[in-house]
Amino acid sequence: MQVKKVLQYIGGAAIGVSTMLAAVQTASSADSFKMASLGAASPTTTFSISAIEILKKEYDYHIQLSTGAPANRQAVDAAKKDLDLFVTAVSINHFMKNGLKMYAKMDGAKELFTNLRGILNYPLGPYQGVTWADSGIKSMDDLKGKRIFTGPPSGAARTVVQQIIKGTTGYEPKKDYEEVNLDWSSALQAFQDRQVDVYFVPTSIPSPQITQLATIGKIRVLGIPDSALDSDGMKAATSVAGRAFFTLPKGQYKNLVNETDVRVLGSIVGLGTNKWMSEEDAYNITKGIFTHNAELAQGAAWMKSITPETGLQQMNTPLHIGAYKYYKEVGIDVPEELIPPEAK
Repeated sequence: MQVKKVLQYIGGAAIGVSTMLAAVQTASSADSFKMASLGAASPTTTFSISAIEILKKEYDYHIQLSTGAPANRQAVDAAKKDLDLFVTAVSINHFMKNGLKMYAKMDGAKELFTNLRGILNYPLGPYQGVTWADSGIKSMDDLKGKRIFTGPPSGAARTVVQQIIKGTTGYEPKKDYEEVNLDWSSALQAFQDRQVDVYFVPTSIPSPQITQLATIGKIRVLGIPDSALDSDGMKAATSVAGRAFFTLPKGQYKNLVNETDVRVLGSIVGLGTNKWMSEEDAYNITKGIFTHNAELAQGAAWMKSITPETGLQQMNTPLHIGAYKYYKEVGIDVPEELIPPEAK
């Protein structure tokens, strides 16, 4: 089973992903877990499949992976004991803990958050807004009246992209542009079929997904100009924990027509669990991933940065006690707010 098969998933060609998911789905056992990631071509899926291979080899863990569910829903599923491992995001933790945004009308969201535990964080990558070079869209100012995929409905990605667009142009969804309500995979196919004008996706630099799109035709990535940095909307987009600006170099992708480097906004995500996972399993999962960093990097070069020294970056949910045990064991200073309640 090769991780690169996930990177070849483009425009509904789900054979590679289906093959891998079938390979990691097994009969239930004492060491079986349910895991979720974002879209099939997402860096979270690349990471998840690499982790699954490592944990199978090291501990004979059997992990069933599903893709496509928004991270905010994954958090709720994990908090209700319906998921064992999920994509945890710094921004979503903030919203859920405080009952904001997509959790504002959810009864018990704050209480559900207390069931969640962190294992490690890693960079999701920046939100790259891709359009075809011949679309006539040369900047975000040209998004007026266009069909745009900003992320799945009610997902955290949609909130971030809305803020990026508003901070750059002042445009509002429904009023100034049409948001397309699709999941990640369907939206990618719709973009390829030119049913969507702009496709926003959080992904690594370089992105295998966008690299593949660039083999189909000339593309442009929409950037955030200097003039937008002081706008109220952009300040709102960057004030949430876990967000930072990245630079996409010109010439990064074949057929990328941008003549200058592109400023884009990215997020920090991570691997989370719930308080019911055993201490031993959480310890093994944490240790297994960190001690096989070289194998992660074979799956994608950007995963070389996933180390104990970076694993707590911007984390804002308590660690699982098993993960906490491993960080202490390797000499990582764990901030007081990340020490699990079970360890106090």
